[in-house]
Amino acid sequence: MKISNHFIKNVIFILALTIFISSGIVTYIWLNLSFDQIQVVTNLIKQFHIPILIIIAIATAVIGFGLESIYKSYVHPLNQISSQASIIYSSNPSHRLKISGSKEILNLTRIVNNFADIFENLNKDITEQILFSRKETEKERNLLAAIMAELPQGVIICNNSGRILLFNSLAKNLFANSTYPEKAKHFIGLGRSIFHLIDKELIVHAIEEINEHLTDEEQSLSSNFITPVHGGILLSIETIPVLDQERSMTGFILTFKDISHQMNKYEHIDNWLSSFRQTMTSSFDQTKLFIKDLINMPTEERMTNALYEKKISSKLGQLIKKFNTISLSILEESLTKLPLSKLSLSTFLSNIQKQVLEYRQIDVAINDMDRDIRIFSDSYSLSMAFIFLIINLSELTKEKQFELQVYRKHNQIIFEIIWQGNATSQLQIEDIMTKKIKSLPSLEYVLKQNKAFFNIISNNITTCSQVSITVLAEPDTHFPRKKKRAVIAKSRPEFYDFDLFKIDDESKDVFNMDLRKLVFTVFDTETTGLDPDGGDEIISIAAVRIVNNKIVYQDFFEELVDPKRDIPIESYRIHGINYEMLKGKSNIETILPLFKIYTYDTVLIGHNVAFDMKMIKVKEKSSQTIFSNPV
Repeated sequence: MKISNHFIKNVIFILALTIFISSGIVTYIWLNLSFDQIQVVTNLIKQFHIPILIIIAIATAVIGFGLESIYKSYVHPLNQISSQASIIYSSNPSHRLKISGSKEILNLTRIVNNFADIFENLNKDITEQILFSRKETEKERNLLAAIMAELPQGVIICNNSGRILLFNSLAKNLFANSTYPEKAKHFIGLGRSIFHLIDKELIVHAIEEINEHLTDEEQSLSSNFITPVHGGILLSIETIPVLDQERSMTGFILTFKDISHQMNKYEHIDNWLSSFRQTMTSSFDQTKLFIKDLINMPTEERMTNALYEKKISSKLGQLIKKFNTISLSILEESLTKLPLSKLSLSTFLSNIQKQVLEYRQIDVAINDMDRDIRIFSDSYSLSMAFIFLIINLSELTKEKQFELQVYRKHNQIIFEIIWQGNATSQLQIEDIMTKKIKSLPSLEYVLKQNKAFFNIISNNITTCSQVSITVLAEPDTHFPRKKKRAVIAKSRPEFYDFDLFKIDDESKDVFNMDLRKLVFTVFDTETTGLDPDGGDEIISIAAVRIVNNKIVYQDFFEELVDPKRDIPIESYRIHGINYEMLKGKSNIETILPLFKIYTYDTVLIGHNVAFDMKMIKVKEKSSQTIFSNPV
C-alpha cells in the first residue's frame, strides 16, 4: 500500500471519528438543555448563523491546509524517498535524492544520499575486485593449462562414467587420429568416452583394485597397467581416483607414458652384446690357434708349452665369463620395469581361454584350482604372452587342444602347458621365445618384465610336449611401491600460488618491505620450565608458514624433543606432554638444525618470542646452529 493512500485513509478515519464524537457530545448537551436554554441557543444560532458558518468554514480550511502541509512536508517526501532509494540499489547507484520537505525529511535525504555514496563506492570497489580476480583467475587458468599441456606425461581426467572432462596436449598426441580418420570412436575430446580409446576391462580392473585399497590407509590408491592404442603405441597407464569429502569415488585420472621405444631397447642391447660376444669368441679362438702355431717346440719343452697354453686358455675363458656376467647385468639394468599389480587368477585364465578359442579355435582345458589365488603381474602383457605362446605351439604341433595345469608353490604360481600327440623340439620352442608379440617385444622379454620364468619340460631335445611358466603370487607383504594418494575434491589446494611469480627476491629487504610480501614462520615451543639458564629444556617445537599473506597449513613443522630429564608436574599441567611421549624422540641438537632449514629466509613470529629465542640460543653451541632471522 502506498504511503499517500495510507495517509488519506487515516485522515478520513480521524475526521469521521472526530465528527462522530463531536456530534455525540452536542446531541448529549442538546438533550439535557431546558426549554428556556434551547430557546436561547436557537436565538443565538439564528442571530449569528453567518459568523458561525464562517468559523466552521475557516476551521475546515485550516484543518485542510494543515493536513496538506503535513502531507507535502512528510508523507509525500517519504513516498519519494522510498521509490527513489530503490532505484539506487536496484539499477542506478549514481542516482541521488532531490526531495524538498521538512527539516527532518531533508536530514533523512542527506543520510540516504551519504549511504548511496558509500554504496556506490563499495559497489565500484567490489566490481573492480571481481574484474581483477577474474583477470587473475584467467591468467592462472591459462598458465595452469600451459603448464599442464607441456607435462612430460599425458593426462586425462574422467568422471565415473568414463566421460572425458580434461586432457592435455600430450594425451591428444598419443591418441592422435591418424590411423583411422574415418572412425569417430578413435577421437579424443571433451565429453567423449575413454572406453573408445582404452579397453574398458583394463580400466574397470584398475578401479576395482583402487576400491579394494580405499579401506586401507596404508595402501597406494593408484593402479597401473600397460596397453596398446590404435596407432600401435604401447602406453604405461596409471589410474588415480578422485574422491569427494566422504571418500566416495567421483572420477579418476589417467596418466600416460609412451614406452614403445623402451620396450625395444632391451632387444637392441641384447643383439649388440650377442654380436660383440660372437666377435670376441671368434677372436679368442683365432688367438688360441695363433699361439699354437707360434709354439713350435722341441720334445723336451712340450710340457712347459702345454702349461703355457693352458694358462692362456684359462685367462681367455675367464675374460669370456666376465663378459657374460657384465652382459647379463647390462640387460637387467636396461629392462623396462612394468607396473605389476594383483590380478585374479580365475579372471586371468578365463580371458586367455576365451581369446585363444575366438581367434584360433584352440581349446584350453584348465584344471581345478583355488579361485581366490591372485598373481602379481601386468594384466595385458602377461595375457598376450600366454596367448602368443599357445597359438605358436598350436601352429608348430598342429594341435587344437591343450591342457593348462595351475598350482601354487610357496610364493609362486606355476602354469604347465601340456599337449598330446605331435611333439616339437626344444630349438623350435626357443625360437618362439625370440619372436615379437604385436606391439610388445619378444616373448622372453615380456616374461622377464613380469618377473616370470619359462622352462621347457623334456628329457629329449627333439620330443617336447610340455612347457611351464612360473609367475609371482600375490605377496604376503605389500610389494615395495611408492604410495599414491587420491585426489580429494575440496577447496583450492595449498601447493600452488601463481602470485609468487610476482615476487622479486633480488630486491628483497625485509626491513623496508610491505609486511604482506614477507614470508613468516609462526612458531612456539614447549619446555620443562621457565629457566633456560637453570637447566630447563625444550620438549616441543611447532611452526607454520605464512606465504603471500596466506597460512600454508600443509607446510608445517612439528617435533617432540627428548629433554633427557624429568618434566615437572607444573609444566605438564600447562602443555600435557609427559616423559613417556618423549622417550625415544630425537634430542634438541638434532631438531634445531632441521628447524633452521625450515625457517630459512623467513621472519620469525611468536608470542613472548623472547623466551622462545632464549631457549633456542642456549642450545646454539651444542647444536652448532645460529638463528639470524628477523624476529
